[in-house]
Amino acid sequence: MVVNPYLIALDLDGTLLTSNKTIDRQTAAYLRKLSKQHVIVLATGRPFRSAKKYYDQLQLTTPIVCYNGAFVTDPHNPSFPERAFAFPQHIVKAIATDVGDAMIDNIMCETNDTIWLLKEESGLEDFFWHKGMHMVYGPLQQTLTTHPMTMIMKSRQRDDQSDKVIVDAVQKHPGLSIRFWGDSPYSEIYFDELSKGSALMSLLEHLHIPQDRWIAFGDAENDREMLTLAPHSYAMMNAIDSIKKTAKYVTRLDNNHHAIKETLQTFFNQLID
Repeated sequence: MVVNPYLIALDLDGTLLTSNKTIDRQTAAYLRKLSKQHVIVLATGRPFRSAKKYYDQLQLTTPIVCYNGAFVTDPHNPSFPERAFAFPQHIVKAIATDVGDAMIDNIMCETNDTIWLLKEESGLEDFFWHKGMHMVYGPLQQTLTTHPMTMIMKSRQRDDQSDKVIVDAVQKHPGLSIRFWGDSPYSEIYFDELSKGSALMSLLEHLHIPQDRWIAFGDAENDREMLTLAPHSYAMMNAIDSIKKTAKYVTRLDNNHHAIKETLQTFFNQLID
């Protein structure tokens, strides 16, 4: 039986990737086979350069959603209408100034070829997959010369007072919001209109796939919009509680035990039956 193509949107970290940042062989082989009939799209907060090895491992030739929807491209289609949004640099500088040095341990901004950091920090460089990138250090008020795609802050400490200062500094600018990364010192500023969900909605239209043939998997706060919009949405068993409540379903297994493969096999077997 031939099944009409579905768009299958997969978050990377905590979802498709195991805890050691790999795609297990069984899942990779199954997805490569599935991609011959369905459209598999990686939807990640990562930049393309750090998602590329997984994209290549799955032998994908489809669009990819990066920076949580701020950058959408198709490496195999030069005519694809690339989507690229960026923060006006004056807003980035204003937020950094309003929060102040006393509360900021570091700020990270980037484009596809340059990374700006307040200071050099080896752990952050590993996090930013900086190999081959132009690195610029120093206060953003002096160093930032273009509009970056991302703005991530690392707080000196997390408490209600410092969180409020950051939230207030961001909310002064219409259309911007902030999400904190759990209990970690990191927070991410983003455009309200931009999300994995809105990017994937555009892709459905571009690819002429009805929304009712959209499957999505995620585990974290930046997957919320995607899991809200997708009619077949799955939170990973290892997802945070709020995302489990957002998705239509929760996978039976976690990201270390073939959850994607097992869930999709069950889904498509039920269609055939």
